[in-house]
Amino acid sequence: MYRLHSFCLRAACLVPLALVLWPFPVCAAQEVVWRADYNTARREATDKNRPLVIDFGTENCFWCKKLDATTFRDPAVAGLMNERFIPLRIDAEKDAPLATALRIHSCPTIVFASADGKILDMQEGYLEAPRLLEKLQRVLASMPSPPPPAAPVEPDWMVRDYDGAAKAIAASDYAAAVALLKHVLEDGQQRPVQVKSRQLLQDLEQQAAGRLARAKQLVDKGQTEEAMQTVTQLVRTFGGTQAARDGGLMLSSLSSTQDVKTTQRAKRAREVLAQAREDYRTQQYLSCLNRCEMLLNGFPDLPEGNEALQLAAEIKGNPEWMRQACDSLSDQLGVLYLSLAETWLKKGRPEQAVLCLERVVQTLPGTRQAEAAQPRLAQIQGQPTQPVTFKK
Repeated sequence: MYRLHSFCLRAACLVPLALVLWPFPVCAAQEVVWRADYNTARREATDKNRPLVIDFGTENCFWCKKLDATTFRDPAVAGLMNERFIPLRIDAEKDAPLATALRIHSCPTIVFASADGKILDMQEGYLEAPRLLEKLQRVLASMPSPPPPAAPVEPDWMVRDYDGAAKAIAASDYAAAVALLKHVLEDGQQRPVQVKSRQLLQDLEQQAAGRLARAKQLVDKGQTEEAMQTVTQLVRTFGGTQAARDGGLMLSSLSSTQDVKTTQRAKRAREVLAQAREDYRTQQYLSCLNRCEMLLNGFPDLPEGNEALQLAAEIKGNPEWMRQACDSLSDQLGVLYLSLAETWLKKGRPEQAVLCLERVVQTLPGTRQAEAAQPRLAQIQGQPTQPVTFKK
């Protein structure tokens, strides 16, 4: 086969001298990962967009073995071939058609080829590591640069969601902005609108993290109630952020402590008592009695419960105030029955609506509610509307 056999015979004569003059390395720091099938290597080169390095040799070729024992075991050569090339080793005698097609006349011969099979360079005979490294680098430099990846298309909905998030941020509706931005970033691509969305989301996450850090500082200072208020505001304002999720866990932990529960209970009692006092001041006696009842049932052990008992006794001891409370209750009852009648009508149950309206007319004569109930009742029953006469 060409000059392969004669070349290898001549090379074999030099074996004794070479063994004396060239000490083979005992082990290699790094080895070339050789492929063994030409078609498979071509497909891999195409997939990875790498050039091929094809080493043609034979079993009895001394210089082939020396090339493998020295040059190909050089760390720089092996590393570059493994990382930037597809190394392929071919036995020129066993795969003679390929050697013929590539015009291989002697061994070793190294062929540098592109993924599409185009020959870029060839090297016959033994080559030391520095020179092979130079050739490898020249081959890489001659390769055309791959075209830049096409920018991913920006769907219209992504642009709309980004614009919506920007408007939400301008309106301080950060939770809505977070939800929109996360929707834009779902597929993990790097479209321009997604790059901007990711930056906006990072800014919101940083703001939320700052508030969470402030809450933790308040806890360290023993200001638990203030910390809970800060975290509550964080969760409400920056919903969807990692800080808001962490804040929710923190809020749950703080709320479970007995001191916090006691503090919250006392605060709630103070709030209800303040509302009861305002009702008393504005002569809303029914509402005041309801709030006092709430305090007596829920906070009997607190000072607010004792004050509510005294406030309720004062109202109940005044007949005029109690009459006013009863009138308010009647008004509320009339409004509820009117609403219930309309609900029954919407459900297609006019007979139930009639019962509610008749009860208003019968139990609350002379009231605004009765005045509203009579014409509605006549309308349902198909009767002409009669003027309403109120009792004085």
